[in-house]
Amino acid sequence: MLMMVDYVRERISTYNDLKVGIDFTMGNGHDTLYLSHICDYVYSFDIQDVAIDHTKQILDKDNVSLILDGHENFDRHVTSFDVGIFNLGYLPQTNHSITTKFETTKIAITKAIKYMNKVLFIVVYPGHEEGYKESIWIDDYVSQLDSHQYHVSQYRMLNKNLSPYVIEIEKKQI
Repeated sequence: MLMMVDYVRERISTYNDLKVGIDFTMGNGHDTLYLSHICDYVYSFDIQDVAIDHTKQILDKDNVSLILDGHENFDRHVTSFDVGIFNLGYLPQTNHSITTKFETTKIAITKAIKYMNKVLFIVVYPGHEEGYKESIWIDDYVSQLDSHQYHVSQYRMLNKNLSPYVIEIEKKQI
């Protein structure tokens, strides 16, 4: 069975002509790096300097803007995008008390769905307190998206309570 990050990448590979990508939660930069290889340009957001430092060290292309700002403010920098990734939670190997927050995640996802041209992936981590709050809202919100405008699917391990899972939101092409 595929790990969540591998599943997301496999799904992204099914989409063509990805001009603009957004990594809404830069972290250690692995999603940013991946997007830089398949998109013409990538915007990547994080609130921690350490995330930008880690990401700079692994980037091998110059088609990326690393932005020290919260994901809820992405629309100050981007007018639309083709593929986006939220990898919610905390930055591995750092202070786990610094996590994505329900309040800003809610704003960011609501806006992202309006700004996306093709697809948005949300990797949800309900195994910590803030992530659990995010998961409750996200599950409810995306399940109510208009089925005439969006396909919404979920990939999860049913026998692992509170394990990470992926939500894919595809904008229907009219």
